[in-house]
Amino acid sequence: MQRPLRVLLEASCLGDGRRDAGIGRYASQLIEALRGLPDLEITPSVPASPPWSEARPARFLRAQPHVLSDAMTMHPHLVHGLGGEPVIGFPASRQVVTLHDIEMWRGSSGPGAAMSLHRLYGALLAPAVRACAGIIAVSETTRNEAIAALRLDPARIHVVPHGVGPVFSSRPKLRDARIAEALGLEEPFVLWVGSLRARDPRKGLDTLLEAMERLPGGGPPLALAGALGPEADRVAADAWRRHVSLVLCGSLADADLASLYRQAAVVVLPSTHEGFGLTALEAMACGAPLVATAVGNLPQLTIDVAVLVPPGDPAALAAAIESVLTEPVRAARMRHAGVDRAAGSTWERTAAMTAAVYEELAASRIGRH
Repeated sequence: MQRPLRVLLEASCLGDGRRDAGIGRYASQLIEALRGLPDLEITPSVPASPPWSEARPARFLRAQPHVLSDAMTMHPHLVHGLGGEPVIGFPASRQVVTLHDIEMWRGSSGPGAAMSLHRLYGALLAPAVRACAGIIAVSETTRNEAIAALRLDPARIHVVPHGVGPVFSSRPKLRDARIAEALGLEEPFVLWVGSLRARDPRKGLDTLLEAMERLPGGGPPLALAGALGPEADRVAADAWRRHVSLVLCGSLADADLASLYRQAAVVVLPSTHEGFGLTALEAMACGAPLVATAVGNLPQLTIDVAVLVPPGDPAALAAAIESVLTEPVRAARMRHAGVDRAAGSTWERTAAMTAAVYEELAASRIGRH
């Protein structure tokens, strides 16, 4: 009888600020789905305490001793870096990492000590990623960008897209209206989903606020759903200055977030780049009309569903939002098209594709018996 394939999952992203972002959702949902597969024994490695800083080098240094200790104890066949970082000191021939995007290598220009440290960290990490036996890219876009930016071997890169949980459904629930009302939201409202702990210019929130300001009367309320922090305070102050009605929803359980998706008049992704675009997939699964920027993987993910606009263009974004708000027939078509597009995108599929990568690497590089 074949023994289970033992895989240690470097999941430090669940112990720092990334847990509230798309990477955290990917890690938690994938772990849950992998546990349901036969002939696979997985062990997540999460440091017991958070890093002293949310800077990438600090998170990396906090996680490395912990995951290496777990590897020495567990003796896994493979180590999988869920957040995109390999384990230093463990054989690269038995590692796979998931690349969510390549922004660390593409967007690290600029002055200052922090940016210099960021560039150094990226330069040191790149050869470690290249040495790994396998790379999982979350989209074809990320795969192609990674090949160009990191000079990766295309044969070692496997595209495994994200999934969406069954709670994200277009079927209305009696609780939907109550969730919105409890947050002080009245229809219609515009919805954005993501972490508000720290500022991330790639998310395009400044462009979104300027676009909302351009709508007649400041537009409907703008609901921001996600973990709160200093960025939430900054955005709230800017919204007040612009006379934009803003509702900070905070972190929500998946069922409550799905209710907001279903109730939203339009969901907006004003990002300057998205390696995958999980918010877009969840919104489509819930039948929400979608306005997004034509960047990264979003055009491929939302083709013939979303209204796409250039990044950093508040006028175009405002026009797109207004078109959805004022054209109910168009919005209804978008709702139906989104549900069709998201069908079949499950975390169980993501787990099965990930396990297939494990098996391929085990057969070709480890010689497991």
